[in-house]
Formats: sequence, C-alpha cells, structure tokens
Amino acid sequence: MRNLLPLLGLLGIASVQAEMVAMEDGELSAVQGAGIGIVLEQVLMDAGQNTANQATITINDITNASGQNVPISVKEFYLGATGSNKGAILNPVTIGRLNYPFKLNLAKGEELRSLRDDGQFVQSTPSNLAVLEFAFPERLAAGGNACVSGFAAAGSNCSSRAAEKVDMGVRFDFNVVPGGRTDIINVDITELAMDGSYLRLWGDGARAQLVGEARLNIFAKTIDIMSCAAGTTNCTSAAEQAARSIYLTNAYANVSLGYGKTQPLLLDVISNGQFVLELSNPVLAAGVNPLSPGAGAVDTRSGVGKTRAEDFYANAPRTNIVVDSLNFGGTRPGAGQVPTGGYDFGSNEIRGLSFNYLKATSHDL
Repeated sequence: MRNLLPLLGLLGIASVQAEMVAMEDGELSAVQGAGIGIVLEQVLMDAGQNTANQATITINDITNASGQNVPISVKEFYLGATGSNKGAILNPVTIGRLNYPFKLNLAKGEELRSLRDDGQFVQSTPSNLAVLEFAFPERLAAGGNACVSGFAAAGSNCSSRAAEKVDMGVRFDFNVVPGGRTDIINVDITELAMDGSYLRLWGDGARAQLVGEARLNIFAKTIDIMSCAAGTTNCTSAAEQAARSIYLTNAYANVSLGYGKTQPLLLDVISNGQFVLELSNPVLAAGVNPLSPGAGAVDTRSGVGKTRAEDFYANAPRTNIVVDSLNFGGTRPGAGQVPTGGYDFGSNEIRGLSFNYLKATSHDL
C-alpha cells in the first residue's frame, strides 16, 4: 500500500478569517451537525502480483463437514487510477471531492432520501428515529457525469468524474480440499464507480433488534473474471486463459435491500453463530410469520394495508442488473473493448426487481 493520504473534512464548514465569537442561544438552535465527509486523496493500493513481494490475507476458521479448516487466501489486490492494464501500470487516484465526499452521518430518518429509477428522491427510512449512515458520493437527480463511459443506458447522474473512477482487482484462492485442490477466482474491474451506494442502520423497538437498509450501486466499463491464475498449470497460454474467462462490458447493478418504512433489512445472529438477513413482507406487522400470518394478515384492499402496499410499490427502490455485452471464452482485444471469439450472450437485463419476502442464512460447509 502506497500513498494512502485520506483528507478528512467536516461537511458544511466554510473557511473564514475572523475572530471567534460567542453565539446566542437563538443562533445555536439553528446549527445542525451535518456529519463527516471523507475524500480519499491520491490513494494507491498494490498488494503485489510478484510472488516474491506478494501480500496475502488468509481467512481461516471456515470448516468443512469433517471439521477441517478451509482457508481462503486473498491475493493480488490493487486499486488505482484507470488505465492500469490489470494492475500492471498503477497510478494514484483521488476518489470523491469536497462537494461529493463519502459521508458518515447520524441523521433523522425523515431527513434521508433514496433515488428512485425515475430520478425522484423519496423518503425510505421511518420518521422520528436516529439513523447511522455510511454513504458513497451521491447520484444526482439531474445532470452529473456518465456513470459508465460510452453507455447511455447507465445514466449520466453520477457525481464522480472520469478521473475519480478506479481500476481494481483481486484474486481469491479457495483450498476446497485441504492439502489438495485449490479453486481460484481472479477479478479485474476497470472504470469502477459506486455512486449512490449506502448503508443505513437503526434500532427497531418492536422487533428488539438492529435493522437497516442498503443500496449497492456498481458501475463498470469492464469486469473480467478468470477461474485460474495466469502462469499456473493449464493457465499459461492466451487460449487457456480465455477458455476460463467471463467478460462483462458496460455493466451496472443497483441492488436494493430494504425499504425502511415498511420493509427494513433485518440483521440477526442465531444461537449457533450463523448470520441471518431477512426482508419481511412489507404489509405485515413486525414479527409476523409471512408463511402463517394468522391475525397479522393485512387486507391490502383498504385501510392501513392498502396504504402500506401502495407506498411500497410506488416508492421502494428497485434492483436493476444490466450487462450490455456478456461473453464466455473470448478474448478482449484491448482495454474497454468488446471481446471477440468465444460465445457472446449479448445484452442481459433484470430491471425493476423487488423482494416481497427474502431470508438468507449462512451455513457451515
């Protein structure tokens, strides 16, 4: 890791040249904390692709059915300015700027907004509670910059400029059979931006647990995924590497988990140590089992149930996944270009996806 110089600035503070003076109560009452803004200035991360100097993080204590440790090694991580040629030519990059920084907020629920697909900002978090928010640089209702260069379908409402996007890559080695087989996933991304992504957390009294909502936005010119490490057995020639590669060109994803007012994301850990993520039915009362609602069932044709359903379907952010070009086994002629050869699946889209109910639980191998 080189030249990681974070610049921290408090939002809403102007530079003045004047003597500090005491403020009256009336003046103090009008001052609101706006959180902390963070800009990553001239950041460069290079874990090293040279084996002699390679930095590796090993994740242990994941066991299989026999109780054997199944370690995951994280290698060859890099992050820098665009044009890196898969990490071979790395230069520093500044991510975010003072107008549109990363934000760490503690705000009232009614003050926070989410961007719908139609470009309108709506309130998604419940009112009258404190919400802890970590947010990436914003997406804008109008104007801004191309989210994916040369791909109009991704929109032009990202605050990040071309020079603030990054190239990033990482390799994962999975020792599926301890002392034996190792599976590899190698990922390289160019012109990555994550504008509009956020995580919001708060406590829910009725459920007596931590809840939240999340938005994960990924905009990328290219994403290359290879199931081997270059230079290793069966991964030496260009043809061998191409046969094990998937290429995404002009791709973006807006993944929405939770609509805080009626369908917060439930975060829990059960007694055996497994994690649980759940999105409950948005029209049922807190704690009601959607598979057997009983007295908790809500009539969506009238009253509170109808109001909740109409609000959810009109305003809850949706999930969209769009890949302009998806190719298996081809060869990418150059940075940002569409691959040739292999099998071309063309354009693939999922738009307007919402979850009426979702429950995901981790399990031991």
